Amino acid sequence: MIFGDTLSKILSIVNKILAFAVLLAYALFAINMNWPFITNDTLISIIKGVMYYGPLAICGMVMIEFAIKRNIIIQLVVYAIIAIAIIFQFFPETLDAIFSIAK
Repeated sequence: MIFGDTLSKILSIVNKILAFAVLLAYALFAINMNWPFITNDTLISIIKGVMYYGPLAICGMVMIEFAIKRNIIIQLVVYAIIAIAIIFQFFPETLDAIFSIAK
């Protein structure tokens, strides 16, 4: 259980850093929309990517942190939920295919 506690503490620190980065990206984007100071399109696309994928990463890591201290059944359920969310996030046509089969 020491491994789970140590990994949980590490993930907690990483979650806080990631949450700060996502909130910073939202703040920079909002400020830049009102008072444009970022003119580099590459930097704007990076900020948009952090805004889009950051919350998914935070949720996934929080769920992993939750599952580390639980039994194997709960871990498998959590990992399956994360996998489903990621698959539907990156491959939205998969959800459309499932709905077309269900009809």
